[in-house]
Amino acid sequence: MLFVRRAANVCRQQVWIVSLLAGYVAATSFADQEAPPVEALSQRMPVRGICAHRGASDTHPENTITAFREAIRLGAQMIEFDVALTRDGQLVLLHDATVDRTTDGAGPVSALTLAELQKLDAGSWKSDRFKGEPIPTLDRALAIMPDNIWLNVHLKGEVELAEKVTRKIVAQRRLHQAFLACGAAAAQAAKRVEPRIKICNMERQGNSLQYVNETIEMKADFIQLIGGDSVDPAHTRQLRARRIRINFCCANEADKVAALFAAGVEFPLVDRVAAMLKVADRSGISRLRPEYHSRLEQKGLSRPRSTLIGETKLIKGAAQQGLALTPRNYFTSTSRSIIRYDTGWRFLEEKQIRVAGVNHVGAIDYHEGFVWAGLLHGPVNGKHDPRLDRSVIAKIRATDLAVVKTWDISQDVTWIDPVCFDGRHLWVGDLSDLGIHRYRFEGDQIVRDGVFRYPGGMHFSQGVRIVGGKLYSIHTFGDRDGLFEFDLPDELTEAVQHPVRVWAIAENRMHLEGFDFVPGKPNQIWHAQGSQVDHYELTEIGGAVEAD
Repeated sequence: MLFVRRAANVCRQQVWIVSLLAGYVAATSFADQEAPPVEALSQRMPVRGICAHRGASDTHPENTITAFREAIRLGAQMIEFDVALTRDGQLVLLHDATVDRTTDGAGPVSALTLAELQKLDAGSWKSDRFKGEPIPTLDRALAIMPDNIWLNVHLKGEVELAEKVTRKIVAQRRLHQAFLACGAAAAQAAKRVEPRIKICNMERQGNSLQYVNETIEMKADFIQLIGGDSVDPAHTRQLRARRIRINFCCANEADKVAALFAAGVEFPLVDRVAAMLKVADRSGISRLRPEYHSRLEQKGLSRPRSTLIGETKLIKGAAQQGLALTPRNYFTSTSRSIIRYDTGWRFLEEKQIRVAGVNHVGAIDYHEGFVWAGLLHGPVNGKHDPRLDRSVIAKIRATDLAVVKTWDISQDVTWIDPVCFDGRHLWVGDLSDLGIHRYRFEGDQIVRDGVFRYPGGMHFSQGVRIVGGKLYSIHTFGDRDGLFEFDLPDELTEAVQHPVRVWAIAENRMHLEGFDFVPGKPNQIWHAQGSQVDHYELTEIGGAVEAD
């Protein structure tokens, strides 16, 4: 941290303020000419709250993905993290100049390559349960962040680092929410790259009127006060009158955080995130409900907002593959079993699904008293024998989870996963040919009558639903992840169908898996995330969900 220096630095500071003011003028002019990022047009950012210092760093290893996810889960309104350069010019998150304190390695960050750093264990120093947690890249950290949480990006370097971080923030469309906490040289470098980049003045950092006035004069976006047990409300009034947001580092005592809020500080930086959020609760500050927008760019593709409105840890059972919801029961699938819960996610029963020739259950669906599942023959002891590939559809009675009928469709589908029955057709995802096969019933037999083709960049479907004449499919592992809405053509041909909407869904515990709409709430879904299930509200969703 930089504190107030001797008067010899004043001339240099005045020169810096003049140059940064010039950058601010350029930023205003640039913003008048260029449209802001799409997320900024409608994104609501918090006006007050708790800043999770290096993530939820009291309970999780600092500056790691697991610490950030915990801060997001708790409802923090801002996350602070530190960015440094590796020897090969890559951007990683680490506070110290060396890796010694927070990893099992040794030496300066600047002397190690990204490949060398990512071999280190950045979690065990905190607890054995975090063993193997890697040092994240800036890309990885930005990828998990909601669009409505402030990102306090503390630069552990100067010009080169500032330029690279700014370019990354622009590329990831985070200009509306990310700001650089840095000194003079870094701020000037960042503004040369992108005049709209937000700056938190960290030059001559302190808790003084001089620091406040210098920050106002340079028209910074944020200030980070530091030092002392209190803040002068006259200073915060000056800052807020000029729309400069006010951070304070650092506070971990309830009385101190409450006093900072009362004095006009907007975002105290804290390590004890869970405890200090309770202080914010008592101050009338709502916890963050994470909002996401897809960053895919495609002509004709709308990107509505998805809001994470709840996360439920499954005390017993899991949702590793998919889920199916009814007004009376919720069902999940693992690779071996189907599990029944009540609508509050209380465990009722689990049953292994055994069908000859297959050993792996995929994403599931429910329709009029039956659970539908796709089963394949997956790897055994980590080895896959393609000669054993089979794809089987199972109709399972929901009351006792007994398999009542199966259909072998191996001649059509090599690697089955999601299955959906819409009351007329069976829709079956195939991981091997990037299509969703449609079947009709002829008596007790099923006959394929077309394949729904989607763009190859979406890789394979993890879950499918047909609602209101639309097809909804969730995708991961490709370069187009998210929950997609398609218009259903009158006739299925080999023509590729392009999505019309996409909602971003967060990978909070694992990659994206199956989903289902909440009965009676057509704008809400639950999403399978392994040991937990996530509840989302989707804007601009069409159609209606019929209750069984």
